Amino acid sequence: MKIICPICKHELIKVDKSYVCENKHCFDIAKEGYLNLNCKNSQNTGDEKEMINARRDFLHKGYYSFLRDAVNELINEDDKLLDLACGEGYYTSFFKAKDKVGVDLSKTGLKIAAKKDKNTLYLLNNIFTNPLEDKSIDTIVTIFAPIAKQEIKRLLKDNGRFILVKPNVNHLFELKKAVYDNPYHNEIEDIEIEGLKLENEINVKSSACLNNEDLNNLFMMTPYYHTTSQADKDKLKCIDKLDVSFDFLIDIFSLYNE
Repeated sequence: MKIICPICKHELIKVDKSYVCENKHCFDIAKEGYLNLNCKNSQNTGDEKEMINARRDFLHKGYYSFLRDAVNELINEDDKLLDLACGEGYYTSFFKAKDKVGVDLSKTGLKIAAKKDKNTLYLLNNIFTNPLEDKSIDTIVTIFAPIAKQEIKRLLKDNGRFILVKPNVNHLFELKKAVYDNPYHNEIEDIEIEGLKLENEINVKSSACLNNEDLNNLFMMTPYYHTTSQADKDKLKCIDKLDVSFDFLIDIFSLYNE
């Protein structure tokens, strides 16, 4: 895949430990291996270190490997694949596509991803302004992250697909029940993306008995961790083990050809 200069829009070419365009705009490859294209120095720096480390520790115990495998089954080896909001690369590194790019704004996450996975080009960049050519991607994946709708439509080839992973109604309900006085089921939003149509929706689910450490890591990697009171967070300290349901929806979109 060609990487485009975010300043002048010419192609970036790898030269030693940097990427340089014909106008001499230069972007450095970090020592861990990711390419820093965040030239605007955005204040949004992605997930914080605490959340990244909790997610890494939880995922690498294999609890979500069933989800990872299900998404990987939808990917072809010859795909040009883009993972938007790839984090520490747990899913990206496993995908069987030979030509892969992962984009995220978390330096902490990309340091982990690029250090362990040398088969993917990891970019420090905003997912809503990707440095890639129009209609250059076969498959775009977004897992538990905001949807860059305009970019997805711009980047997909005419026969391309967008794979979106989101929590289903009962996902982590037992965890919510342990923390909140009034636990709630997830609301499922029907996602509409101009120019794309939903081809299929797959439900994948599993469960596990989590010890206290894994339970706390799981809670810390959820979006509602920072909106929960300390008193409610402390409820988890008293739980040695808890059976938790994992329930996901995989939506598969394709470009709509009129």
